[in-house]
Amino acid sequence: MQTFDKVTLFEKVNKFLYIILFSTLCVVWLNQRSLSLYWQQEFHRDAPWSTLNQPLWLKGDKILSAFDAGKTAFSAALEEEPASVAVAPLPDVAIAAQLPAVEAAPRPVADPAPPAVPRDKEHVHLTPKGKVFFAGDSMMQGIAPHIMLALNKRYGIQSINKSKQSTGLTAPGFFDWPRTVSETLHHEPDIELLVMFLGPNDPWPMKPDGGGAYLKFSSPEWALLYRSRIDNILHSAQQKHIPVIWIGPPNMRKARLSGDMARLNTLYAGAVNEAGQYYLSANDILGYQGDSYSDYQEVDGRKLKLRSGDGIHFTPRGQKMIADRVLSMLIVDGTEEETPDVQK
Repeated sequence: MQTFDKVTLFEKVNKFLYIILFSTLCVVWLNQRSLSLYWQQEFHRDAPWSTLNQPLWLKGDKILSAFDAGKTAFSAALEEEPASVAVAPLPDVAIAAQLPAVEAAPRPVADPAPPAVPRDKEHVHLTPKGKVFFAGDSMMQGIAPHIMLALNKRYGIQSINKSKQSTGLTAPGFFDWPRTVSETLHHEPDIELLVMFLGPNDPWPMKPDGGGAYLKFSSPEWALLYRSRIDNILHSAQQKHIPVIWIGPPNMRKARLSGDMARLNTLYAGAVNEAGQYYLSANDILGYQGDSYSDYQEVDGRKLKLRSGDGIHFTPRGQKMIADRVLSMLIVDGTEEETPDVQK
């Protein structure tokens, strides 16, 4: 009868734990940058390993970056079509003369957008061939599809939806909205309207652009930096003569978060109004007065639920109410039909 070898079992368990620990360290070593950005976004402080500056530790990020660059170059080489006709090599000067000039995407700037008065203070004019660009967090993810469907069904207008959950303006390392908006507007010349919706992910400490200690939420320094990022987005749109509809977040069920949204709305409204753009208050649409909050709205004796169970997001009914208000501001030139109501 075979005896139970406790020593052998103990060695196997130790070996297994060693492999798990070593594999975990390798994953963190190679993915230290992306994990650090995730840590900052999730916990709003630097990652525990961010103070490690040893060359060997920093080499992990360089190895992964080099691998990604090589993979991108390899994919590009596979997709490149071979030349059908052999051409004799040209001198460098001749090659440079034949290359088309490429305009680089403008980088977001820090100065505020210059004031501009919209041609119509109540409505935004579009054309059937233009595009609408939606940007924001999970709040926008729920609203944008309703507007996109209505515009496409009635007018054939195409949209670009880059809304992304868990994003805002306080963690550009995780997701950089000013840069994303600037680059999208540069590469998509048919965009005729930008619709923004941010807020619930932003009431946290924020790092200055040049690095350093985190700025306390709602402090004067924090507000100045946050306002500059709002201005960058507005400036990018104004450079392209594109109107902006900025939706301010509504009151929240939790009093503290609701107060934070009020502070952000002050910054949004101030920047948008100074830029001559369109600020749309979600509180006005939902019928909230002051700091009031309710999951329901009474219409014709019926209680309609507008907010989801988390006290933050909207139900489909609430999403459609916001979408309808945006649609009511749009006029498509060259058409006789009115903008559709998505609740119909």
